[in-house]
Amino acid sequence: MTHAIFELDQIAGLPLWAQVLIASRIARRAALWLPLDTPTSVREALLAGCDAADRCAISGQRSTEDVQAMQIAANQTTSHVVQPAIDAMYYAADAAHAAESSLDFEAAERACTQSVLKALASAAEMATLNPLQVRIFAAADLDQLRFACNEIGINRYDGLGTAVIGRLFPVTAPAPDDIRPQKPTDPQDEYR
Repeated sequence: MTHAIFELDQIAGLPLWAQVLIASRIARRAALWLPLDTPTSVREALLAGCDAADRCAISGQRSTEDVQAMQIAANQTTSHVVQPAIDAMYYAADAAHAAESSLDFEAAERACTQSVLKALASAAEMATLNPLQVRIFAAADLDQLRFACNEIGINRYDGLGTAVIGRLFPVTAPAPDDIRPQKPTDPQDEYR
């Protein structure tokens, strides 16, 4: 097994609920990195959806309440600036659905991994995060989860339990000065 940074293709090797947690954590970061003028209700709904996805990953199943919280978060409507964070939450919820379905339907494993990768891609489209930041966050989560799951003995279909979650660094909000839109990079700008 290779341990080179940014080898996100290794996500597929994680237990399914660990994959869901990667998607949830990137969706949480996307919500925390939203522009400061984002409506509080939208940010709170997204964070509640992430909390629900985290609970699912811990228990290894989706409760009715958690499904509802993830659906509310994924169905938020607001400005196009916030849409990548909503999309990341949508794919985190989709990954949770696929992880639970994988117990009955083997093809859902691949769907889980694909949803996680789509959550990462959605977060990378945000105006306040750049693709490199998203890859760094995901690579850090991947390494932490791989270590914790191996140390505790989490199998492919197991919920993570609180022991794995307790070994992860918490996702925290950035400093307000760090939340600013990235300047668009158009190579033609140099010549105008």
